[in-house]
Amino acid sequence: MLLRQITSRGRHDLLLTTARLSQRRRDATLSLPLRTYVTSIINRKQSFLRHSNSLVSMPAIVSSCSLLEQQRHYGRQSYDFNNAMNQAALMTAAAVTAGLGTAAVVASTKNDDDPAALKFSQFHSKNNQICNCEASVKESETKLTATSPQNSSITDEEEDEQDNLPTYTMSQVSNYNGQLSPTNPHKRIWMSYGGMVYDVTEFVANHPGGSEKILMGAGGAIEPYWYLYRQHFASPLPLNLLSKMLIGKLHPTDQDLIDEQMENVTEQTPDPYENEPQRNSTLIVHGDTPMNAEVPEGVITERYLTPNDLFYIRHHHPVPYLSEGELEEFRLEVDLTLMFPDALKKRKKAAEGGGDDDDDEEEVALPATTAVDIVRRETTDTTTSTSCSNSVVAKLSLDQIKSLPKVELISTLQCSGNRRGGFNGLRQTSGTPWGQGAISTAKWGGARLIDVLMLAMEEVSKDQASTNEETEKKTKQSSLIETLHRLQTLIDDHPELQHLRFESLDGMLASIDANKGLNPFGDVIVAYEMNGEDLPRDHGYPLRVIVPGYAAVRNVKWLKKLELAEEEAEGTWQRGLNYKILPPTVLDAKEVDLNIMPGLSEECVFSGITKVENLSHTTPLPTTTTTALEEEIFGSMLSMAPFAASRTPLTPGETVLVKTSGWAYAGGGRNIVRVDVTGNNGKSWQTATITEGSNQPLRRAWAWVFWECEVPAVVCEDGVSVELACKGVDMAFNTQPESMGGMWNVRGLVNNSYYRVKHKVM
Repeated sequence: MLLRQITSRGRHDLLLTTARLSQRRRDATLSLPLRTYVTSIINRKQSFLRHSNSLVSMPAIVSSCSLLEQQRHYGRQSYDFNNAMNQAALMTAAAVTAGLGTAAVVASTKNDDDPAALKFSQFHSKNNQICNCEASVKESETKLTATSPQNSSITDEEEDEQDNLPTYTMSQVSNYNGQLSPTNPHKRIWMSYGGMVYDVTEFVANHPGGSEKILMGAGGAIEPYWYLYRQHFASPLPLNLLSKMLIGKLHPTDQDLIDEQMENVTEQTPDPYENEPQRNSTLIVHGDTPMNAEVPEGVITERYLTPNDLFYIRHHHPVPYLSEGELEEFRLEVDLTLMFPDALKKRKKAAEGGGDDDDDEEEVALPATTAVDIVRRETTDTTTSTSCSNSVVAKLSLDQIKSLPKVELISTLQCSGNRRGGFNGLRQTSGTPWGQGAISTAKWGGARLIDVLMLAMEEVSKDQASTNEETEKKTKQSSLIETLHRLQTLIDDHPELQHLRFESLDGMLASIDANKGLNPFGDVIVAYEMNGEDLPRDHGYPLRVIVPGYAAVRNVKWLKKLELAEEEAEGTWQRGLNYKILPPTVLDAKEVDLNIMPGLSEECVFSGITKVENLSHTTPLPTTTTTALEEEIFGSMLSMAPFAASRTPLTPGETVLVKTSGWAYAGGGRNIVRVDVTGNNGKSWQTATITEGSNQPLRRAWAWVFWECEVPAVVCEDGVSVELACKGVDMAFNTQPESMGGMWNVRGLVNNSYYRVKHKVM
């Protein structure tokens, strides 16, 4: 079967229009079981998510199934230009759900100017053809719908309710933009999406991306924003949340105008994700726009230093791309205004001059005129910090930073949501459902943050007529004692200096406390190397800050600017809900004052199990391998250890001996002093042997340790498996909690409960 070419931009157009059309139809939830099933398979192994324009991304395939189903049900052939893709997606999903294997969509040509014919070739199949694909999909969906714990089919009554919803014009929607007005006395916030109108007022505080982000679409259509922030398509959760806020329908004429504008977006603006780097297909991809991928558990401890291409990836936006010319002109901005009282006073006065309102109201960003305006604004203007002519800013080139004394340190980075998937077993959280693989370790090379600040201070204070030679020589030869003295003077003279702010090329803002950043033993560096090579684009090229012992979100990639500040950084990543841990009983952020809750900084103690081997009562089966499809469906747990058969039948309660290994890590530089492992639900514990990472400096242990342990384990009631658990202990004798129940939070952060794994012994 020959299909028309689907380019990178076209795939995401399809993704956007599909989800929008699904919301526009009253039985939109019918496809959820199929979408959930196919997505779960692909997220395990990611056979489809190759980062090449010759392959169709899995989110588009899943969404296309939904679109085709809607068209078939309503007899409406909308978006006919994607009809060929719809048929391809249907066949792909059918092949997977029918157990026929995985199909890869391959381009027959790489000439971008000549539309390439796409055709199906089976990657792993029992047959050379796919038969009765539509029947397979429908049969699979019927089974899944019947067995799904959350049957998502809506009732006739609910259909009637949607039919009876009022119709609003976009002019009416725009009145409800969060601003006080005669038509909006309660400052309600409405938005439209896919022909429907939603009142999101009560949800704004709980938006995972921060209230300021969602407010950008207040009183308007959110299609342009979802075109950019495509993580909304990574799971059914955003659409499910929207469905609870539905209040009406958008007038068809207005929706047709939005559709036309979105088509203009694809024609008049470049796809922000068209310059993404190539990635290792071993990574488990949770979403590719933006890329969020973790390390398979069996790979985590293969090497103490994680190879660059296997380092986990956590992005909020497209990866910044610098041309050769832009790289030559790149300068790191260092804002030192805090050290110059007159300049600071002028800047504060200028900032206060614009506000004459009596009420301290949260400002709402009004929607731009067109979707094209919005996309261009969001993709070209990433500057979010405030600067003016009164600022005192040094601009340092890469060569200047690399001329400073180079230091290297080994530091572990871990996403704050690592193991969030475990929380979801108790109650749904918001965010990427990571396993234990959102953690990696590298050797970072760069200049001390302190030295960068000192160089910047010299740059702004030196005589304009002098050359750089004396300054550079002085910086390179400065001793630790001299640096400490200058830092102490700086802190004494400027007690208001409490924070160091960072800004990224992609607009992300974060900060750390000055006590960490200015402490010579805090080992904060401005890095330009990773494992002896230039930083990869996925990990911060050309510069990133490494804040060892802190949550990875504070280790800002693509560093554009740093600033001495009195207060922490603005924005959702520092002050918003994103990285704040609410109590387990709080489901609504409006119930707490986020302003007085600290954001994540130092990490606590974690550990994980990555391998289990049978040592007694078992003998290996003849050599067998699992199929690619089996690995996709059942995940890496099947391959954590060889299959084995018992010499004699095992009985529940019997004890067998296994050998297990894994990792442990504590934030704040606290050394791991012990890892305990149990095979009988905590009745007894075995102390593991630390095999790597035990020789780190006292209170400067920035990296994980590897461990192994032989454990007597009790056979479970199923008679074929054992359950193991581990917990780390750091030098302050902090340890991991037994249950995740007391740690659960709506954002799914910091799940450091015992790591548990079930292992088959026969």
